[in-house]
Amino acid sequence: MERRYVFNYSSWVTLGLFGASSWADVAVLSHELAETFNDPFGSNLVPWWLAPNGNCQNNLETGDVIEGLPNAIKIIYLAGIAYHVQNEALLQWFAGQTPSTAFNGAYSYPDPVLTTPSVSQNPNCQ
Repeated sequence: MERRYVFNYSSWVTLGLFGASSWADVAVLSHELAETFNDPFGSNLVPWWLAPNGNCQNNLETGDVIEGLPNAIKIIYLAGIAYHVQNEALLQWFAGQTPSTAFNGAYSYPDPVLTTPSVSQNPNCQ
């Protein structure tokens, strides 16, 4: 039986390190951890997609769809401490599902950053 292992390396980002960007503390960790669960080996293929941020891919990289958008980051509070997590695209977005069967018809979580499904593209979005 073949065994495969995954690991995630992410660093803590100090608020302001990247200028006015809201990428801070656990933002990178939340992005990479969501992708670890959805596409652990980078081979979970979906129809080619073109994201609002210009990324064009054909794998289930849930964070890549939203990264860099103005509302990519959600601030959550735990014990009075602010943490920055990235919104993530849901499977319904990748599947082009209309309407979305996700809770409240969502295409992204936790915020409705994506309001319409992906439209399948030609390879490399050509």
